[in-house]
Amino acid sequence: MNAELEEIIIKAFFEKRVRERILFELASSKKRLDALGRLCHNYNTNLREQYMYEIPKPNSDKTEIAALLKKQRA
Repeated sequence: MNAELEEIIIKAFFEKRVRERILFELASSKKRLDALGRLCHNYNTNLREQYMYEIPKPNSDKTEIAALLKKQRA
């Protein structure tokens, strides 16, 4: 991915306390997978809550997910 685009996304959606670490890890080929893994497994502590919306369970119905995304203008 483009490094400038990654930086824009990190600054917009990540908590301020983890931004520099995430940018550092994404720039490193050895640490990149750690940063992506943290995004998958620790998203609730790393991402800003104001941009997160809960998808009710069961979340396997694709039409409900699509409707929710459209409602939130994603």
